[in-house]
Amino acid sequence: MKIGIIGSGIVGQQLGIGLSRLGHSVKIGTRDPSKLNDWIKQAGKKSSAGTNKQAAEVGEMIVLATKWTGTENAIKLAGENNFAGKIVMDVTNPLDSSGGTLPRLDASQGNSGGEKVQKWLPESKVVKAFNIINAYIMISAKREEGDPDLFICGNDHGAKNQVIKFAEQWGWKSIIDMGDIKEAYWLEALTMLWIHYAFKNNTWSHAFKLLKK
Repeated sequence: MKIGIIGSGIVGQQLGIGLSRLGHSVKIGTRDPSKLNDWIKQAGKKSSAGTNKQAAEVGEMIVLATKWTGTENAIKLAGENNFAGKIVMDVTNPLDSSGGTLPRLDASQGNSGGEKVQKWLPESKVVKAFNIINAYIMISAKREEGDPDLFICGNDHGAKNQVIKFAEQWGWKSIIDMGDIKEAYWLEALTMLWIHYAFKNNTWSHAFKLLKK
């Protein structure tokens, strides 16, 4: 599969490496493609860098891995029409860091980041996923203490199944489908618990596990 990634930070880069290792062709969109030369060497010959528009055009599936404050503009730069009919894996979190070190959640029930992305891209199949863990765990799920849970949501079952397939290939043994894109608020709220625990304990490698019995 040809996959375009919008967002050239550590999240986009790690997901790009993970997808490339699965045999997919990956192009990351960025304002400065030259800064990704080292990433291309690490990700392999099926990886490349270009503009956001180029990444969106070539991608049969698109990963949205931008900082939240730049997400809407990045979509516009990529061209909304280039997302139409495609799976969009939304890894963003609507965080507001203007008040200091610890960010706050810039979302409300019914007005989550995932729902906004779906409104901005009405013809796309948006799946919220991989937003409650750090970038390195996304593509290597196994933890010393056990197997964490991955929570996803979205309106299209086929799109969610594709994301689940990627997750399973990266070692995720438990993927919990929370329902349609309206559930994105709760996934984003769970991110705040992850962040608060990280700051209080100075650790960034934790993940969640839902025990059912």
